[in-house]
Amino acid sequence: MDRHTKVIVAALCIPSFMLGTDFTGAMLLVIPIEQEFAVNITTSQWVLNVYALALAMMLVAGGRLGDMFGHKRFLQIGLGVFFLASLACTLAPSIGFLIGARVFQGIGSAIAWPSMLAVAALSVPKDKFGIVMGVLLGAIATGNAIAPFLAGVLAGLGEWRLFFLINVVLAAISALLLWRIVPKDSAERTDERVDVIGMIVLSLAVFGLLYGLDVGADWGWTSAPVIGLFVFCLVMFAVFPVVEGRVADPMVPIPMMKNHQLVIALSMNGLMSPPVFLMFLYLPQYYHKAFGWSAMWSAIGILPVLVIMAVGNMVTGRFYNSVGPRRLLAWGYGLAVIASIWMIFAPASWGYPGTLPPMIVMAFGGALIFSPAGTASVSAADPSRAGLAGGLAYMFHLGLGAIGVGGATAIMYETSRSALKQGLATAGLNVSAADQAALNAASAHGEAAQTILARYGTDAAQKIEAALGDAFAAGLQQAYWLALAFAVLGLVLALCLDAKKLGGESA
Repeated sequence: MDRHTKVIVAALCIPSFMLGTDFTGAMLLVIPIEQEFAVNITTSQWVLNVYALALAMMLVAGGRLGDMFGHKRFLQIGLGVFFLASLACTLAPSIGFLIGARVFQGIGSAIAWPSMLAVAALSVPKDKFGIVMGVLLGAIATGNAIAPFLAGVLAGLGEWRLFFLINVVLAAISALLLWRIVPKDSAERTDERVDVIGMIVLSLAVFGLLYGLDVGADWGWTSAPVIGLFVFCLVMFAVFPVVEGRVADPMVPIPMMKNHQLVIALSMNGLMSPPVFLMFLYLPQYYHKAFGWSAMWSAIGILPVLVIMAVGNMVTGRFYNSVGPRRLLAWGYGLAVIASIWMIFAPASWGYPGTLPPMIVMAFGGALIFSPAGTASVSAADPSRAGLAGGLAYMFHLGLGAIGVGGATAIMYETSRSALKQGLATAGLNVSAADQAALNAASAHGEAAQTILARYGTDAAQKIEAALGDAFAAGLQQAYWLALAFAVLGLVLALCLDAKKLGGESA
């Protein structure tokens, strides 16, 4: 690659890193957001899920629009939308406004990312694009790893909004830099259309699933509305392939859907997300609720996993050809299985030392998976579809991550509520059902929780806080059964991957 091409790739790493920070970083902002807006975790999780849902559903449409009207143009539009949405997040006056702004952050990311891949594809030789794709996905994964620590430190300083302000700055720098160095677009193409119907059907399916998981505990899992939501979700998922088979330009071209190696590679991009994202999201909250740590110290507590993943994502790509994707992915998912089992069965009495080993094991597993899985996805597709394959890889990464977080949150909330009720009864404390529900969902050190605890006196409040910590630990352990299921499925698929067939859609 010549110097100008290297400059373009280096410049593309900045917005890639930025997009990588925006999901996992928000996980460490959940505690201060809950405290400031006086909401519970079933509401605050939508700060995460709406971003992932909007991004995942709009990625293919963003790629098609870039193909039709110019990649440089839509790269700038995407970064512009992301800039304005990040500014709105920084200034958000309410939780509803913040969630709405996060939707537009996801849309901006979805418009920008496919065009970034296309710019890279058009700037480098075809035989180098797999390497460049690995670099860009590595930049995203590095952002995934570093963002929680950065967000946790800012939250600990009482300035969670500064995280989104950093996004504003990075988006502005990226837009100006790429506007100067990326060549002008070629002639517009209008021979393709955006699959609006498919996008709506899939969005409704995923939204129905996430919303059902959100309200199930409050409305009752066997209530008619919740059962109706899940039935609606299943119907939409069943309808989606039928719709895709009939539209002129489906979200995923039929040859790509029939490419088994590509489907396996895409799945492995997403199946590792829930086990890792649950650590980013819930271990800091565990340290906060069970140990009384501040947001900053909670972020420092997960620093080992962040450092290992950040460094590992930059190093693993070098072994893709020599070791092979099948071995790397199998080893990575094997480590994820071990870490998930540890999280399920480690006694809460072990405290922080009990969570450190699985964090480290999971970090090495993630480092062996994320970059190789992205490269395998690009390699499995026809070269003309490399950009779309890269977009789909990130769609699976965040889409399955959001579904995993939603499912785990439902499991943890229900389990911790039951465990809290039992723990309070064992301690001989009479706490109303309304107060139990509020304490179970809220931050233990938030204003709402402290107001409730103050009504029960100092001694009783201490016992209630201890019961809350034990209940959260029980919920976390149960939630990791879902993470274990994702990891086991990933391991099975990794063993089914045939590295010799990673190339072309006829595979």
